Amino acid sequence: MRYQDVIPEQAQSTILCTVNFKKDVDTSVIVDTFRDFCERLHPTMNSMKIRFPYDNFKFAMGIGADAWERLFPLSEKPKELARFSEIKGKEKTAVSTEGDLFFHIRADKMDVCYEMMLIIHKLLKDVIDPVDETHGFRFRDGRAIFGFVDGTENPDIEEAQDVVYIDDENDPYQDGTYVLAQKYTFDLDLWETLTIEQQELVVGRTKEYDLELSDDKKPSNAHTEISKAHDRMGEEVKIMRANIAFAEPSKNIFGSYFLGYSKDFSITLQMLQHMFEGKDSDSHDSILDYFSTVSGNLFFVPSYEQLDKIATGEIK
Repeated sequence: MRYQDVIPEQAQSTILCTVNFKKDVDTSVIVDTFRDFCERLHPTMNSMKIRFPYDNFKFAMGIGADAWERLFPLSEKPKELARFSEIKGKEKTAVSTEGDLFFHIRADKMDVCYEMMLIIHKLLKDVIDPVDETHGFRFRDGRAIFGFVDGTENPDIEEAQDVVYIDDENDPYQDGTYVLAQKYTFDLDLWETLTIEQQELVVGRTKEYDLELSDDKKPSNAHTEISKAHDRMGEEVKIMRANIAFAEPSKNIFGSYFLGYSKDFSITLQMLQHMFEGKDSDSHDSILDYFSTVSGNLFFVPSYEQLDKIATGEIK
């Protein structure tokens, strides 16, 4: 096993969990506990996939910048790993929140996700404090919480590895990746005041058949248009993204957990800047009129080779 499971295939159930290392526990104890966890991770993945062979089990863990500095002060950080900085536009803000470790667990049954989360709890409970745990679900036929098909703009599986995994042979963290994790709440009542045609103008695609609107109909601040990123030559560049639906309808809580995996965080950052700060004459992505950010942080997802180096103390 070379890579962690960071290419987000659709699964029926998801647990997304962010934790912090305890402030009042000696760092040496945390380091020893975390090294032990990393040593167990590979065999745990093998065991889970043997035990639940038909449940599409996938797992990835990311490490935040503050945690890296605390755990491995003698080792170079991944070059783009930093605490996510707030992006404040004229009307909307992408908030920055804390988080030392991030877990992305998915399977076709929630009890399989629970099993993995329970293992994490048993191994790390003495050194971590919870920040957030969100349970997501596959919504209808793979749609985001606002009712449109999710993942249409993602690269296909054959292209995904080139987009996601660091491929620079001179980078000590080759085969790892970066993930931006953002939790959004969604104003369903306000969204439902729009007609389907109005919703389609906000998103830039048709709702029923997931067809992109023609250029003469699609507004420049439609989500699928303004959120694009481009290289210096003007060519569109992509990341792997997922929007995991979550909800507590009895509390009128609805939301979407956004994950953006990329070998180059600057691509994801450009997308966010367009969405929140605007582009050309547009002040922001029009879909943000119905969403508010609750959290936002950047994590580095090591390869299994790098997890082994953490376990053995080679990353110090």
